[in-house]
Amino acid sequence: MKYPAKSSTPACGLFLQAGRLVRRFFSGALGVAAGVGAATAGGASRFVPANDAAFVYEGRVAIGAGGSVHMAFPGVTAHLRFRGDSLNVQVEAPKPLYFDVSVDGGAFVELAVGPGAGFYPLVRGVGASAHTVALVRRNESWQGVCTIRGFMLGDGAQVLPPPDLPVRKLMFIGDSVTCGELTDFQPGRDFHDPANSDARLSYGMILARRLSAQCHLVSYGGRGIFRDWQGNRATGNASQFYERALPDEPGVPWDHARYVPDAIGIQLGTNDFSPGIPAEGDFVGAYLSFIRKVRADAPKALIFLMESPMLADNSARGPRRSVLRAYLEQIVARSADSRVILAPLSHAAGVPGNEHPSGREHEAMADELEPLLRRALGW
Repeated sequence: MKYPAKSSTPACGLFLQAGRLVRRFFSGALGVAAGVGAATAGGASRFVPANDAAFVYEGRVAIGAGGSVHMAFPGVTAHLRFRGDSLNVQVEAPKPLYFDVSVDGGAFVELAVGPGAGFYPLVRGVGASAHTVALVRRNESWQGVCTIRGFMLGDGAQVLPPPDLPVRKLMFIGDSVTCGELTDFQPGRDFHDPANSDARLSYGMILARRLSAQCHLVSYGGRGIFRDWQGNRATGNASQFYERALPDEPGVPWDHARYVPDAIGIQLGTNDFSPGIPAEGDFVGAYLSFIRKVRADAPKALIFLMESPMLADNSARGPRRSVLRAYLEQIVARSADSRVILAPLSHAAGVPGNEHPSGREHEAMADELEPLLRRALGW
């Protein structure tokens, strides 16, 4: 898929205009110049750095130079409120990436950004009233770190105190399924098109909405408990990326005290089983070690271990699903922790030509998990 070059004016846009949502792809941005006091079409404006206290982020982020905010994990969401009739965001991305945007609780619409840095309109022409905006990173971790440099408010606009986030907190640790890969797949698209991924449509974020909870997706496509989909043990698997604010940056650690979840779902094993059924000692030992670390960071959390919706028993690749289930049952028993439980999940057929679950199948996964969580948490 080819993406048009960036221009100095927007050929089309995505924004709340005259009281209605307009869904379009960008062929350009409002400009690539950064800096406080820059102007947008229609008059003077004020640039507010992304790390300003008026903006809250749901998900793991890292603070960069000039108050910029870096994000790489899927589903990271910027929440903000402002009073005014226009708002633009300045984003820098290494390649074309995607966000979902909601204004005043309305339907989410898609925003394409990059490559490079540019300003993108979020709200325009709605009158100088108070508005709430949610900006959600759709893409997977391996698709690159993107940076929100800040928000440009129109003439006379002002930021307001940020919205309150839910008190309940969930975390989901996993691979591409947890990331939401192919949840927005459209027939005819290449499977590797970044537009296919939408973390907001993943089972974890669906559950968080249903349970009125915050959600952190700590997930990375192709990675496992102790080896990746190619059998590589030296890459940054779960025990490594779990410790980081940016999953491929060892020098950017995450402070676990910043977010202590009430429940943690772990869905790992698909990639460990990709090269073949792993040895029991390798898999079970690594998983138990990982659970001990997670438990230390969240002493009271419910930890539920999910089966893989992608693995199946067959003659070509062996009883992968059955073996994973047996390993997970052993892990639960050996953990000797009543707050570690098994969460069965049905096998998903996947999108046509690919084993990754579709958006509808993620809904079905959430349907399976929701009763279990409500009972265990008393929610």
